[in-house]
Amino acid sequence: MKTKLNSLLISHGFNPDNGTLSLYMKLSNAFISAIKKKKLVTGYQLPPTRLLAQDMGLSRSTVIKAYEILCWENYVYSVQGSGYYVNDIKDKKIKYSLRTQKGATKYPEISDRATHFTSNITIMNRGHNKGIAFRPGLPPLDVFPVRQWQNLTNNYWRDVRYSDMSYSHTLGLDCLRRNIAEYLKLYRNIECDYSQIIIVTGSLHSLSIIGDLLLNKKDEVVVENPTYANALAIFKSLKAKIIPAEIDNEGLSLESLSHVKLKRGKLVFTTPSNQYPTGVQMSLKRRLELLDWAEENNMIIVEDDYDNEFSNWDSPITSIFGLDKGNRVFYQGTFNKILHPSIRLGYLIVPPHYIDSIEAMFEQSLRFISPITQRVMSDFIEKDYLNQHLRKVVQVVNERKQFFVNQFQNVFDDTFKIQPANHGLHLMAKLPDEMCDIEISKTLIDEEVISFPYSKYFIKKKKEKGLVMGFSSVSKPIIKRKLEKMSRVFYQNKSIHSSCK
Repeated sequence: MKTKLNSLLISHGFNPDNGTLSLYMKLSNAFISAIKKKKLVTGYQLPPTRLLAQDMGLSRSTVIKAYEILCWENYVYSVQGSGYYVNDIKDKKIKYSLRTQKGATKYPEISDRATHFTSNITIMNRGHNKGIAFRPGLPPLDVFPVRQWQNLTNNYWRDVRYSDMSYSHTLGLDCLRRNIAEYLKLYRNIECDYSQIIIVTGSLHSLSIIGDLLLNKKDEVVVENPTYANALAIFKSLKAKIIPAEIDNEGLSLESLSHVKLKRGKLVFTTPSNQYPTGVQMSLKRRLELLDWAEENNMIIVEDDYDNEFSNWDSPITSIFGLDKGNRVFYQGTFNKILHPSIRLGYLIVPPHYIDSIEAMFEQSLRFISPITQRVMSDFIEKDYLNQHLRKVVQVVNERKQFFVNQFQNVFDDTFKIQPANHGLHLMAKLPDEMCDIEISKTLIDEEVISFPYSKYFIKKKKEKGLVMGFSSVSKPIIKRKLEKMSRVFYQNKSIHSSCK
């Protein structure tokens, strides 16, 4: 390592002008103090003697002597031709004390808003890092064209201008926004000006923007029931009043809202292409009825076009945004579900009259998404790589879905059956009411199998039980192996069959 250690060594007692010890003893003592207090951790490579001598204004012989003492006392070991490294000192009996404050420490309390977000985090269905099978919402990660993306990234750095590395446009690069507008025109029959498109990190980012823009405390938000739990958490954290709308075979049921008298209605949140998590696709008739209802009640519709690339591939239905004539629909989409989640790139189409306000909010918070990622994504679309990738992804998703369903039916009996409605990247299997899907989900995590409890998607107390599972992120052999493991856990562990408390 070539880190400059002046500040660290001085803070641990090195002072060439104080005391009677020789310089090399003062230097070695400072190193020992830093190592004992874990400021220099096991395996850390000390600077070369010549470089440290130069940095500290010492002779090289002084540094060499200090290093020799550290080696003699086993705080440091040397590797010939490589350098000096901090040793593992866990077996040494070391006594040192950290600075402590007398009495109880007081800090300012967190804001009411932070308190609300903290209290609602339990609503969210959050993944774990124990594998990726069968986490909902993941695309086939193994088919992402890494080499193409790498080449586009290399091209960016080869041709980059110094001005490109300055501050970027707040709402996104024009080239990407134009290409997304063209992509949506072809794939979703959406006509919008590119200036209405805002580049975001994903769906939750879009919802946060819309919530900050429109919601005050106790404003009413109509949410599908069951619904996307992470979206529900955001709306509750913003102190909105949640109005649940039931799901029927045509999507969000307006009849279930007939008894509701809205006082401060603001938003309707819906996932019409592939209702999450039931998989119901909203009919064209219902989309038109929802637009009329929103107009009558002066409501804004937030259309999360979840999984539209998969559910609309064969028989596309026009988006609610495409049917809207009154500029009251926010349309949100993401590339995280068709490329990979770590890309953190999505888009939000905004009604024209809200663009200036959102730009002002961005200027004072996020500023902009990484322009490098935006530029590469723009080239990825423009060179037709996205279209090619989509075709491959749809094929792989369909193959793995059918394989998953067949294997699932082989290892589970009729008490646990796949529901037929879903067209996207997840499937849902219902459980008898006496079983606890939350406990089943927790138990499966220990076996590196991820699934989300269906009961956590419901707003009301009357909740159905089941598991929401992804199937496309892993290969067929892994699907088979994980389902067999899942079956053994399910049938052998009797404790998970008890009712949820």
